[in-house]
Amino acid sequence: MFNKLFKIVIIAVFLFTSSSFARPVDEIYGGVSDGQLIYYSHFTNKWYYQRPHHWKKSILEVTRYVSDGSGSYSEYVSPQGQVYTPAGSNYEFLYKGRLITYHIFDAKFFEIVYHKRNKAFVEIPLETKEIKHILGNPKVILISAFDENNEITVRKIPLKTQWFVILNDTDKYFYRYSLDTADKDGTIKTLFFVKQPADIKFSHYIEDKDEFPAYKIKVRNGF
Repeated sequence: MFNKLFKIVIIAVFLFTSSSFARPVDEIYGGVSDGQLIYYSHFTNKWYYQRPHHWKKSILEVTRYVSDGSGSYSEYVSPQGQVYTPAGSNYEFLYKGRLITYHIFDAKFFEIVYHKRNKAFVEIPLETKEIKHILGNPKVILISAFDENNEITVRKIPLKTQWFVILNDTDKYFYRYSLDTADKDGTIKTLFFVKQPADIKFSHYIEDKDEFPAYKIKVRNGF
């Protein structure tokens, strides 16, 4: 009886002393803007917002440009007009000297790194654990985990606010999809938080169960 009561007390203390919740790192919201210069140093293999004091010829200067066409994809261009990064991302930010890219319509994260052998920049996918760390350790909802009805049930600790992020581990495409909750991040479109149990849809603005199926997330209390 004492052990059971002790466990209840410990859980209650944990819940009521954990009112704060992890937030994404500040670097996410200091992203690279259209027309902004950033710098890559071949000496340190890192990216910078300000020109570093390194050997001049080791510095690559590029400017971010956003395409005028549909999709608003980013390109990084040198003063000579050479495009140095792959197309596909819509938002980029520097994190500890790394250039992280977010593909809004793919719901995927990548990193742009320099491939010395090919002398070219390449985009490589980030592992889930890296994404979680950068985003403040939210619970991950993988697209592949939804059932045949495109539904999934996830748990949050009672009385606690919980962050979640939808990550796409499939070849599906989510152009013009959005979350139907006000408690979502304005930058990372598949990042959201929940205070109370709720049903949240991730869907296209035109619902079509065949071409644009909606995804339903059932958030329930639990451990």
